[in-house]
Amino acid sequence: MVEVIITRAVDHTAAMGSGNPLVHIYSLERHVHGSGVFGTVYGEMLIASGERIWAHELKANSIEVLVLTPEIDVNNGLGYMAQKFIYRKGEYNNYASIDIYDDASVAQTSGTGPVDGSIWLDFVAKVDL
Repeated sequence: MVEVIITRAVDHTAAMGSGNPLVHIYSLERHVHGSGVFGTVYGEMLIASGERIWAHELKANSIEVLVLTPEIDVNNGLGYMAQKFIYRKGEYNNYASIDIYDDASVAQTSGTGPVDGSIWLDFVAKVDL
């Protein structure tokens, strides 16, 4: 397992996305197809709504596909839904913006929801290496 602790300088120009998500990468599979190399990354992240995950944080050059599943435990026993928007899909060092909502459609930003607004999300990502 690789633990990626992300520390960023606070971006005062962005309203959201300046938090510190925690990423655990459990497996990275490398696939060669013709002259291209792509990978599948499996892991989980502790993240709040409105934060971003950059491609280099997933040990990749570009994010193509990201599938998110909320982890249910004692701290987040309610129903949650995770959405993502992949900015500049397929381009070098792009990012995915993550939005998390509870079962009452309230965004789980920092300071709200379980564990200070962050919940664990299991993820599978198709990335370019």
